[in-house]
Amino acid sequence: MKRISLGILMIVLPGCIHIHRKASVAPPEVAEHIQFPEWDKDAATVTGPQLKALQIAMDDFRPAGWGPSKNKDALVHCLQQIENYDAWVKRGDQVTFIHFTPKEDERCGLAPSLVDAGASYAVSDEGIILKRE
Repeated sequence: MKRISLGILMIVLPGCIHIHRKASVAPPEVAEHIQFPEWDKDAATVTGPQLKALQIAMDDFRPAGWGPSKNKDALVHCLQQIENYDAWVKRGDQVTFIHFTPKEDERCGLAPSLVDAGASYAVSDEGIILKRE
């Protein structure tokens, strides 16, 4: 019975665990040269619900454990790097709309491709993906 329970846990548990990679932190000698800007109306603001929706969409768009493949194709390599995308965020009525758009031409020096037109998400304030395409 214990083996069956353990087996069920091993199947179910990975879907419940959110893997979070800790960010790299610069050493103090680098940090001492950084000056933060004045936080004024020129700074972009992402509201709490938008931030939550963006995190949910990013986790779905690039699930934990998804990493570089062994494919040597330049376009595939480019599209596997999250920094080669821009995210557009718009607020709706208790929903946040997010669109990830690849910038393979600007960031990777490749010709624009229709292979990956990005991904769009509608995420409710409760954190539910209402639609994705």
